[in-house]
Amino acid sequence: MPGPRMGKPWRSPPSTSCSGKMWWLLLWGVLQACPTQGFVLLAQQHPQQFSSPGYPEPYLKGQESALDIQAPEGFAVRLVFQDFDLEPSQDCEGDSVTISANGKDLSRLCGQQGSPLGSCPSPREFVSSGRRLHLTFRTRSTLENKSAHLHRGFLAVYQAVAVNSSQPITKASRDSGALDTPVENTARIQNHCQEPYYQAVPPGTPACPAQGTWKDGRPKEEVPQCVPVCGRPVTPIVQDQTSRGSSKAQLGNFPWQALTSIYGRGGGALLGDRWILTAAHTIHPKDSVFPEKPRSVDVFLGHTDVEEMIKLGNHPVRRVVMHPDYRPDESHNFTGDIALLELQQSVPLGPHLLPVCLPDNETLYLSGKSGYVSGFGMAMGRLPTKLKYSRLPIAPREACEAWLRERQRTEVFSDNMFCVRDNTWENSACQGDSGSVYVVWDDHAHRWVATGIVSWGVGCGTGYSFYTKVLNYVDWIKEVMDSTE
Repeated sequence: MPGPRMGKPWRSPPSTSCSGKMWWLLLWGVLQACPTQGFVLLAQQHPQQFSSPGYPEPYLKGQESALDIQAPEGFAVRLVFQDFDLEPSQDCEGDSVTISANGKDLSRLCGQQGSPLGSCPSPREFVSSGRRLHLTFRTRSTLENKSAHLHRGFLAVYQAVAVNSSQPITKASRDSGALDTPVENTARIQNHCQEPYYQAVPPGTPACPAQGTWKDGRPKEEVPQCVPVCGRPVTPIVQDQTSRGSSKAQLGNFPWQALTSIYGRGGGALLGDRWILTAAHTIHPKDSVFPEKPRSVDVFLGHTDVEEMIKLGNHPVRRVVMHPDYRPDESHNFTGDIALLELQQSVPLGPHLLPVCLPDNETLYLSGKSGYVSGFGMAMGRLPTKLKYSRLPIAPREACEAWLRERQRTEVFSDNMFCVRDNTWENSACQGDSGSVYVVWDDHAHRWVATGIVSWGVGCGTGYSFYTKVLNYVDWIKEVMDSTE
């Protein structure tokens, strides 16, 4: 999905009945609406975004705006709030977003998303029973009428979905085996977690601060939190113990795969719905000849084809955090080669976009255990346009150390790294794969786990390749992701 951009205002014809309230619509510029004569958005099968006035800057108090979203014949409207931050109030009597259909108020939302991950209580989904949803955004006046407040409002995604599905019916979703969820033919809005991409967590779970709950208009009822499901692709790869060489990935095989562009092509993996795990050297290369100045960081997700990922759009990055042990001036030491990118907005999860899990035990690193590395890096001397993957076994540490000694290599091979057997160019991790993850199947938890990050090697396909051992950095990862700055 294209990242947010602001357009020039487009104003509706003058109307004496319209108070001139503004809806800032990401992707489509600024449109004018009023409570009695609201603007109509036509939902399409590809997701589109809209937001509250002025988002993400604090919204003004003392305003009311209305908006209708309409789907074509045979379709319903699916709406997901990616970010939601309104001033809390008792029973939503203050600032609120009301969702209605057929003249009836179906749900009223207020409060905050309090988690630094932006996923607590996570995107909340609504699917209309008919073709139309109506939204009203009201903010209560204060003594300083219409003065700016400290809450940023909301960001939402809407799209048209077939009446027998909560997902858009496209060729890509049919090919990927996306699951269809019936839309209930009732006069109410569905607000459950969208399985299998999110799972419900009971209200009051300690992982979420008290202010990170949504309240709706129903008496004293808290909505369950929805948290991302990691490591369980809807279309998993078929594990072939005899496969050799690299293969082209199908949509949904590695839904966590990210493509980065900083000092060239790189990789990464989605954690949760707002973070990218990658290698620090993709952000600050060793012995860099580039000027010491900030570089733009582009992140693409949601496909196995580079051109299609670019069409879906860059996900702007809010924060870049490199591990403090990483030393860009030490060319032979890749200790601490790990970094996190915080996206400005949470991404809506689906069959082609899901996070990977973090490791929690040493058995995932046993010698001889096989895993998969995926990426868009060099293959047979050229950069591919399709995501490729290879099955590679974890090598004995002693074998890697001996191999480095034989070649009189001075690279540091620390306990914060592991190596895999990688002796053919065809299935090797190479330039452009840096930052992508090495995943293994956790038989106990039944999920894919990112145990390693493509870090360094001596050529491509020359014997062994070396990976950052993610398990040693899990505490640091969680600390960064839990921090607000």
